[in-house]
Amino acid sequence: MTEPSPDDQLELQRKAKGKRPFYFSNPDVDKLLSMIMALTGELAIARDRIDTLERVAETKGLFSSDDIENFELDANALQARADRHRQLLREVNRIIVGELEDLEGANEEDYTAVVEQVEQDDT
Repeated sequence: MTEPSPDDQLELQRKAKGKRPFYFSNPDVDKLLSMIMALTGELAIARDRIDTLERVAETKGLFSSDDIENFELDANALQARADRHRQLLREVNRIIVGELEDLEGANEEDYTAVVEQVEQDDT
């Protein structure tokens, strides 16, 4: 039996060393941009995989891109998609909704303090 080579034992770092560079004056904008770029990368991969599936299906004679474009969903499928979209939007907007709920539960003094803090942060 052969021993594993050093390449087989190589473990890649999950995070870069050092401080994360910021490109905007507000670090939250940088975080949001990073999140959007990560989602964009995931979307690009998903689209590539869908394209591959369509090409394989057409090559195998299963269905074509035109079949997909002309396919009409029934009421149950449309409802399932709408439910899935609502759930996705709920998850994506969870942090914003949570903050709004916190603000709704806050009294006038808390609101004024938050507004003053935001104004100070902007200056």
